[in-house]
Amino acid sequence: MLKRMLEENIQVIKEIESWEEAISCASKPLLEKKLIETKYVEAMIQNIRELGPYVVLMPGVAMPHSRPEHGVNETSMSLLKIDDGVSFSERKEDVKLVFILAAKDSTSHMDAIVGLTDLLECEDRVRMLTEAKNSDEIYSII
Repeated sequence: MLKRMLEENIQVIKEIESWEEAISCASKPLLEKKLIETKYVEAMIQNIRELGPYVVLMPGVAMPHSRPEHGVNETSMSLLKIDDGVSFSERKEDVKLVFILAAKDSTSHMDAIVGLTDLLECEDRVRMLTEAKNSDEIYSII
């Protein structure tokens, strides 16, 4: 499920200015396919401004998300890999993997979450993802 959701939704960039730009950039494939609306991107950014960097799941990995009613048309996921990383907080290390999660209801994304959890539990695979040079390499690791 995770691999299918990320297919054609993986981007790799060298650097980015801010976590807000990282969320916007990571959301582009989903916006282009009309799986989410612009207001969903704005809601993810606003949530972090209000609640802090709760989306940082572990060192180097973040999963921005918001509520279905904020503009999710179809349950989907994308991944932005940032070679140089970006800080979501002064107290946390830079994030290199930004997984955007868009769930249209409270259950349809659960298989993807399980797949992501399995992926992130393996330190070697996380390291390989952060060292990957392009989207094809990342896709083969997932």
